Amino acid sequence: MSDFSIFGKYIYDDLKSEFICFNKDEFDLALKSMQKAKNLYFVGYVVYELYDNSSSYPVAHFKGYVNKSEFKLDDTQEFSVFKPFFYPQILEGLDYDNYSSCFKQIKDELASGNSYQINFTSQLKLFSKSSSKEIISSLLSRQKSKYLGYFKSEFCEIISFSPELFFKLKGKKITFAPMKGTIKRGRNRAEDKALKNKLRNDPKNRSENLMIVDLLRNDMSKIIKIGSLRVKKPMKIIKLKSLFQAISPLKAKLKRRNLSEIFDAVFPCGSITGAPKLATMRIIKRLEDRERGVYCGAMGVISHKRAEFSVPIRTLERRAGEKYYRYGVGSGVVWDSKCDDEFAELELKSSFLRPKMEFDLFETMLLRDDGIFLLQRHLGRILNSAKLLGFKIPKELDIEFKKDDSKIELSDIIGVVSGKNGFESIADFKEIFAGLSPSGGSLVRLKLSQNGVLSLTQAQIQPINSNKIAISQRRLNSQNDLLYHKTTLRDERIISDGLFDIFYLNEKDELCEGNRSNIVLNLNNKLLTPRLQSGMLAGTLRGKLLDSGIIQESILGLEDLYNAKEIYAINSLRGAIKVEL
Repeated sequence: MSDFSIFGKYIYDDLKSEFICFNKDEFDLALKSMQKAKNLYFVGYVVYELYDNSSSYPVAHFKGYVNKSEFKLDDTQEFSVFKPFFYPQILEGLDYDNYSSCFKQIKDELASGNSYQINFTSQLKLFSKSSSKEIISSLLSRQKSKYLGYFKSEFCEIISFSPELFFKLKGKKITFAPMKGTIKRGRNRAEDKALKNKLRNDPKNRSENLMIVDLLRNDMSKIIKIGSLRVKKPMKIIKLKSLFQAISPLKAKLKRRNLSEIFDAVFPCGSITGAPKLATMRIIKRLEDRERGVYCGAMGVISHKRAEFSVPIRTLERRAGEKYYRYGVGSGVVWDSKCDDEFAELELKSSFLRPKMEFDLFETMLLRDDGIFLLQRHLGRILNSAKLLGFKIPKELDIEFKKDDSKIELSDIIGVVSGKNGFESIADFKEIFAGLSPSGGSLVRLKLSQNGVLSLTQAQIQPINSNKIAISQRRLNSQNDLLYHKTTLRDERIISDGLFDIFYLNEKDELCEGNRSNIVLNLNNKLLTPRLQSGMLAGTLRGKLLDSGIIQESILGLEDLYNAKEIYAINSLRGAIKVEL
């Protein structure tokens, strides 16, 4: 299936038509054509900046498909390094200082009467090795989405898990379901029930919800028949995996079934702007100072006499040329809102991006009389992983590291967790392949828990009893985000007796790494190591040798391993060990 899109519980394929719109006029013409078309399903999106587009990015993009079938995907998630696994790195996270500064300005706008509610949003930037299929499978296991969406083009890739209906059109009957009001789920049924009732009866959340219902009533009045509007079950509570949200469905009959008129009247949805809409949107533009893009726009499907659109919240968007996904998250701020509560809501709405898993980060290091070998790189690696994976950073690690491996004092770091001061890094290990390797000393294991607790243990290094390696029949998966970090989840791989290490290939038959070492091959008198993208932990000694120009990265396979003049298993604990199959 070369080109397909997903919306709701259906997957659409067999592309026959396409509309790419760069301004509102082109979008209106496209809507007119799509409404007239028969036997096609048009799936696509509209960006939040439909009326104010200043970029070369389309304001709307729809693809017309012939086929529609039920979408099914395995959404069971169990971690293994031998399978893809979505656990994104946060390149840019939520910034409390910036948020609190904007929050104060929002309160000033509310106090001046310029707005009654401002839906202020922030943006995260995420990186993952996982494919879109794996991301969908992973996140569906954490948040079932009635309005699941997937769309890919030369301009962007969109993966949406929105729970919010924008509008549903059937003939001249139209339904809206604005979502406003959020509270976390409980730990058991009793807590769930209590929190659900709290949300339903909370004055702040009820006020937010009512404001948006009134705003939508006003917007809808331009296009619906007088007297046809009904508000069905106001403050209806829907249950998601990690939170409860309140919706208030509105139903009415249209004067005419005209999608352009509908978008003119109600877009963007009031639940993601605030009230009054136009004045509040101007405030949002000034404070957010960025494009929202697909986030808070519309995503959906148009067919003959029918249409259904979500408000694309809980949505990942990756634009052409970007390696990261954008993820927007926001909340409605009213006069009695509190900064810490609103920021906590953003954290809650972002929490589904990662599974709840218990694991630690660790470093295994060589300690000798003169210090710890490549200490600078070990500390830099664990700190980098901690930041990317959302671990709490203890103050002992939250320092600036130098790029080289020159001597540094560590009394403010190691001393806190071990009671020993004065560790320094060992000098460069430049002649690693000339027969020199670290000898003697002991093993030091530095461990960091998710809540920021450091621990340090020391043990004797076990002697090497074999230089034999074997090739595992199991394949590592380069789309596993945690494979690239040194976590306690790596413990599932064991080494059989009589072997120094076991080497692994990935799902593409590329050579990756050993259980406890990186791989270096002497091929045609060049020292080559598998490229990082093949799937491995970037070892500290490997990094040092790459930076020194002693080894080079390359795509290597099983044939290269068999043809190698020499095979080395390298790590910072034992140096370079010459091994054989």
